[in-house]
Amino acid sequence: MIKNLYKGMVQFRKNLYIEYVRAYTEEQARIVIARRIAKKQGVLPVVVLSWMKEFPDNFDIKIEIEFKEVDA
Repeated sequence: MIKNLYKGMVQFRKNLYIEYVRAYTEEQARIVIARRIAKKQGVLPVVVLSWMKEFPDNFDIKIEIEFKEVDA
């Protein structure tokens, strides 16, 4: 399985964060992005994840580049 490149745009505490992460799934990308934002804000990742659950309109995570395995 190959990781895809995801782009996350998150508005958290009046700041806009744009993060690019490599992950297997969108859920994994969301967790990685939440950890990065939490580190920048000095809070626990659970705070950012809870906020994402409470305000789903304030973030967007999409595949930027999808990689596929090719048989040689």
